[in-house]
Amino acid sequence: MHTGLSGNTIVVTGASGGIGTPLVKMLSDENAFLVLIDSDKKSLSELEKIYKNKGYEFIHSNLRGIEECKKVSESISNPVYGFVHLAGVFEADPEGASNHLIWDNAIQDNLTNAYDMTDSLITKFDKNEVGRIVLLTSLAYRRGAYEHVPYTAAKGGITGLVRAFSKKFAPQILVNGLSPGIINTRMPQEIIKNRGQKLLDQIPLNRVGEPEEVASVIVFLLSHASSYITGQVLNVDGGIINS
Repeated sequence: MHTGLSGNTIVVTGASGGIGTPLVKMLSDENAFLVLIDSDKKSLSELEKIYKNKGYEFIHSNLRGIEECKKVSESISNPVYGFVHLAGVFEADPEGASNHLIWDNAIQDNLTNAYDMTDSLITKFDKNEVGRIVLLTSLAYRRGAYEHVPYTAAKGGITGLVRAFSKKFAPQILVNGLSPGIINTRMPQEIIKNRGQKLLDQIPLNRVGEPEEVASVIVFLLSHASSYITGQVLNVDGGIINS
């Protein structure tokens, strides 16, 4: 597949996470110029060691608040071609609304930061290219994760952003979403451990997905091959959701 990504600047949040790490490698292999953002300073520094000779920009930020997002956006040197938003938190809410901090964090760190960062970056997009935005939602919003209600609501909101932004920014920027299922990253390990074969029985492919299998679809959505796709949320879940 000819991606057309060589030389283009792509911004990735949550860059040192479970899906971000293989995505960064794939984009680096395509010779894209990367701006890598993460709230985990230690893991971001490890990523920086790997790609220290590439000249990429590494930004430590939790993306909390519109002013912080504007500051991050203004620090980016080049016109932007693509934006991938992977940053987020996954926390159960067994106490419900009595522990409202879990709700507040889920909305802030999964949804509000996507809205603020997208809005802040728009003026940085290259006017000579048809840009790409990819926002990460989740199987949770498709099915309703009753043990993770705030997370489910936040990821449902991401889908709303995809649909609204795709109309707002067309035809200059294509906006799509990705809905991973159970992926072999740190985030769902407790669920995988507790539910075991019962969980696998719900997946037609009878296995959890690998981070690379999500990252490769993101690369497709960033590439020139996706030139007639916008406003969509693609499932990458081994067949759990089939519509």
